[in-house]
Amino acid sequence: MTVNLYSWGANSYGQLGLGNQDDHLLPQKVVLPETSDGTILNQPVADRIKSITGGGGHSIIIQDDGSLFTCGNNCNGQLGLNHYNNIAAFTRVNLPAVILQASAGWDFTVVLSDRGEVFAFGSNEFGQLGFHPKELQKSTVPVKVTLPAVNGNIVDIATGLRHTAVLTAEGKIFCWGTRRKIKDEELLNQMITKSLETPVLEPQDGYKFVRISAGSFHTLALTENGNLWCFGTFKYGVATHHNPPPGHSMLVYAISKSLFDGPIVKIACGWTHCLVQSASEKFFSWGRGDYGQLGRSCDQSHDSNPQPIEDLQCVNSLRCGSEHNLAITDDGKLFTWGWNEHGMCATGDENNVVRPTQVRAVSNLLSVDGGAGAGHCFILCQDKD
Repeated sequence: MTVNLYSWGANSYGQLGLGNQDDHLLPQKVVLPETSDGTILNQPVADRIKSITGGGGHSIIIQDDGSLFTCGNNCNGQLGLNHYNNIAAFTRVNLPAVILQASAGWDFTVVLSDRGEVFAFGSNEFGQLGFHPKELQKSTVPVKVTLPAVNGNIVDIATGLRHTAVLTAEGKIFCWGTRRKIKDEELLNQMITKSLETPVLEPQDGYKFVRISAGSFHTLALTENGNLWCFGTFKYGVATHHNPPPGHSMLVYAISKSLFDGPIVKIACGWTHCLVQSASEKFFSWGRGDYGQLGRSCDQSHDSNPQPIEDLQCVNSLRCGSEHNLAITDDGKLFTWGWNEHGMCATGDENNVVRPTQVRAVSNLLSVDGGAGAGHCFILCQDKD
């Protein structure tokens, strides 16, 4: 069955992979080779795309053979192509490993190999690559992140605007990067060293952490028994009912399971909002809501109490952009909602969408997977039988 990649939304850096820099309010087909016949190509093959995601203005594709492709904004080398030129078409990145997962911050990229190794490239202004900024300001090629306490057993990664979080096979979470520039070099060096050596979270009550997701300045973590934890700097109620005291830059909170309908099985973070799915197939949202990103009624700028998204059901894939969301249902329908200034909700206009709404532009296709950047989106589609 033929698979095609579509993209839409903001495109000022060529992050849609369309070969141009024009914004698009509706999904556009990305022209890619249909088959490689075993030949190594400089572009990804549509029916071999395993995952796709985006950052502030760049995009990343992982192919089923573990090869990596990037396009878009490259001002800090976040494409990993050994130069600083923006690229409007997906281009292969030279990596010494098979890549399983990728995550993009504002202007940097982090990838995970099949050996449990982490590589990073792009801006390191805030230490988000795992190095002191004086040692490495930015990198145009992938550099290996060394964690003294971890020996090649990372199983999950997540990036915020300026921070990186990783999860080990033992269920420990490490996090580095900051939300602001720190001029005290000794303090920054201590912070980075500690971040790479000391976990933010370890298994709780005998249960390991099994999944992480990052917002702009916070990180959500899920345990194997369905409990949620949140750490970072909080705004817009992303830590639910908790109000951190002034002056605290890093706080860790458990989010009560009683706020949800049973254990949590899936998590996703936008910049300032959180979405989760419970074991009973219900979806909950909380955090900032003034762009409609919560997918439900919210008469304030934010809602710190998780509430169900009644219009969202039977979803097998959930992706968050900065303040917008994509959901793919079990029967291949695509729904979007939230911030729509650049047309990320694919409604054909730029009005924010306050509830999950089916994308009619691809209703004649079967959506199988998707991805989102700060202001742009992707969807993999098949022809219907």
